[in-house]
Amino acid sequence: MKRRTFIKQSIALGGGLTFGAMSACSPKGGEPQAPLEFVSGKTLPWTNWAGNQACNPSWRHSPATADELISVLKSAKGVVRAVGAGHSFSAVVPTDDTLVSTDLLSGLVSYDAMTLQATVKSGTRLHDLGPILNSIGQAVPNMPDMDYPALGGAIVNSTHGTGKNFGSMGAYATALKLATPSGELLDCSKEKNSEIFNAVRASAGSLGIVTEFTLQNQKPFKLTEVNKIEPLEEMLDDIENRNENHRHFELYAIPYASVGISVATDIAKSGEVNKGEDDPQAVNALRTVFESLAWIPLVGEALYDSALTMILGSEANVIRTGPSFEVFPHLRIVRFREMEYTVPASEGPACLREIMQTIKDKKLPFSFPIEYRYVKADDIWLSMFEGQDGCSISIHEYGDLDFKASFAVIETIFLKYGGRPHWGKIHTLDSHQLAKLYPRHWQDFQEIRRSLDPQGKLMNTHLKSIFGS
Repeated sequence: MKRRTFIKQSIALGGGLTFGAMSACSPKGGEPQAPLEFVSGKTLPWTNWAGNQACNPSWRHSPATADELISVLKSAKGVVRAVGAGHSFSAVVPTDDTLVSTDLLSGLVSYDAMTLQATVKSGTRLHDLGPILNSIGQAVPNMPDMDYPALGGAIVNSTHGTGKNFGSMGAYATALKLATPSGELLDCSKEKNSEIFNAVRASAGSLGIVTEFTLQNQKPFKLTEVNKIEPLEEMLDDIENRNENHRHFELYAIPYASVGISVATDIAKSGEVNKGEDDPQAVNALRTVFESLAWIPLVGEALYDSALTMILGSEANVIRTGPSFEVFPHLRIVRFREMEYTVPASEGPACLREIMQTIKDKKLPFSFPIEYRYVKADDIWLSMFEGQDGCSISIHEYGDLDFKASFAVIETIFLKYGGRPHWGKIHTLDSHQLAKLYPRHWQDFQEIRRSLDPQGKLMNTHLKSIFGS
């Protein structure tokens, strides 16, 4: 899609009306882009990628080895939190006491060419992980659609990609080393310290700081991703077929529109080539058109839907092909805030349909596409996919707009369908509500947490709220 042509044609459909249109770069709402300002003579603030979480840590450490990390944990003052890329939208990181960066805990530790396993330090960014594994003849079976996070943060927050036969990132970890608040270094796997192993992989960093993970990989492979514009209802009616017939499938539903975007990804075939452009600024074009048309009394929403159907429907497919670690991720350069819940896989279509209808009925100010994915069940105690195949639905809002009231409306729908919130994304649930969503292992997790951190050294305000203290 040519972004300028899209905007020009869409605004023309509204008779040249541009009231409400705005530059995608100029802030509109009151949401701060840097919650804490730097004050000369004071400690340097930390801010997450989304610009909605911040803190003023009194002490910062960047250990390069497990021994250095253990020394930091033993001597650390106050509440200790670890940070990787800072891509979490929830308040899992902030502390005004001790902040530990995992950036220097990065790189390959060892690998086994026979079993296709590799041990990698936890601070390794996902955009480095693919090339590192490729150099030793390995590749992770699945990845999320962005590769900025550190491996450790991705796993302990239950980050995932899509595909009904593929689990979250934590599902591919076969072993790990955990540095505890008391300064121990524990080897954990299904065979050794198995309960800790099952707890750590979706713990939001509340049990300790992982220094390395051993991953079960496969041989390198190539993928081809095909993006199409299709009627949303047709995709939802055909969802089981698409999940069965593609290695990976996801879709994007566009609020107030009858069309959406399908993304089907399969093992690449000989002769497939890139076609079209993967445009990371397309969501800004969508916003501009929405704000140019949707405000018009009585006809705005219908006009917006017509514009998208007419203009997007004529666009050719976008095809991306290449090594798996290059095809899985997409550029994310438009700042946003995100809430994601995972509902049982069978409830996915009904949940999305109710969300879309509620947005229209209540005229919620959403134009950012809604991401819809499937993930395989696992046995990780507090994983969103524990004991059940899941359908993950992600609601986004632009970074300069206030998301709170609109997210609250959609959150009630997620809860109606038994949704579990993503640990690294925005939600409002506390420990009492969360305990009901994890009846099999909530108490098991709490016992492990108290045994590893009896003083609550890792518990910031947010973690106290979601896990209790």
